[in-house]
Amino acid sequence: MKKILLFVLVVSINSFADDEQPIAPIRSYNRPPVVPVVVDPQAQQLSRNEVILATQECEQSGLRAAVVTSKRVIGGMMSDIIIDVQCLPKFKYFGN
Repeated sequence: MKKILLFVLVVSINSFADDEQPIAPIRSYNRPPVVPVVVDPQAQQLSRNEVILATQECEQSGLRAAVVTSKRVIGGMMSDIIIDVQCLPKFKYFGN
């Protein structure tokens, strides 16, 4: 009888220990992508005039300008800086 009571006690303690809800698997499409912020102190910032000229060159070529930015700490706060301007093809959307 003591063995049966001991067995029931052990089983009941184990059932309380496994009382936690199982964690559902997280699929990659259920959460936004994790993109690390890379702060590059050696990235050279383009001046305002360089950005304007590069944008005009893209538009004169029949392309659209896309800026590439980086992060830099300015005055204790993170700030975006433009480090490159690339020319990409224009896309036309048909429909409404």
